Amino acid sequence: MVITFKEAKPEPDLISRILHIEKKDFGKGALNEYVIVPLMRHGRVYIAVDEDGEAIACAYFLADFYDPKLCFLLSVAVLPEFKGYDIGISLLDYALSDLKDLGLTKVQLTVDPSNYNALSVYRERLGFSVTDSADEYGAGGMRLVMKKEL
Repeated sequence: MVITFKEAKPEPDLISRILHIEKKDFGKGALNEYVIVPLMRHGRVYIAVDEDGEAIACAYFLADFYDPKLCFLLSVAVLPEFKGYDIGISLLDYALSDLKDLGLTKVQLTVDPSNYNALSVYRERLGFSVTDSADEYGAGGMRLVMKKEL
């Protein structure tokens, strides 16, 4: 399996494919085109592409208005049939390297404290550390804030 990584630009076929990845990975919690298209135009979206040229995973980053050296990892989505092959980790490695080349020095994210798999990946595989917690989404919406220096 040959996987390549690149920044995604807003093209109708690719937007459809990303929507498909989102729905397959997150179901009702999937991002929609009203979020994805602005992210592609004004944020940074990275994709993993298989040997057939099909996007199979994506990661979304937002710039921070208050700290120009910081960006926020909004989400990572991987088609279920490609989970377990470290494609999401490799995609994030690629994206973090590119963001560093762009002059960013810090990345932040939030994660559900009960999502042990994501916590393990972010900590042990990608080098993030927990810096805070926040009640992001009201009652029952507690998130751990994680940060990584690039």
